[in-house]
Amino acid sequence: MQMTIEIPDKLARQLEPERERVAEIIARGLRRTWSGSSALRQEVISFLARRPAEKEIIEFRPSERASARAQELLRRNQEGALTSEEEAELDEACEVDRFVSLIKAEVLARRAAAA
Repeated sequence: MQMTIEIPDKLARQLEPERERVAEIIARGLRRTWSGSSALRQEVISFLARRPAEKEIIEFRPSERASARAQELLRRNQEGALTSEEEAELDEACEVDRFVSLIKAEVLARRAAAA
């Protein structure tokens, strides 16, 4: 099926290099689920709920179990062997990783500004 949609110019520029993958990008976005089942997401929520000190935030690392699961998903992704549920789980792990990285960067920027 062919579909024509209007999108903002800024988004169109972002999608241009991914022109051949637009259908895949849309499909992944539509099947993304943010259930409470992600172990990594639950770890981060629990960690942040404790109101950790700056040093703890900078030193935060996921558990061995969560890291091993992420490595397994990455390996299976390279092999092209992920189910749609696993693709959503990997997408979520990447989003959580980016979120934690942004928090760490903010803490480091505040420290640098205070110094």
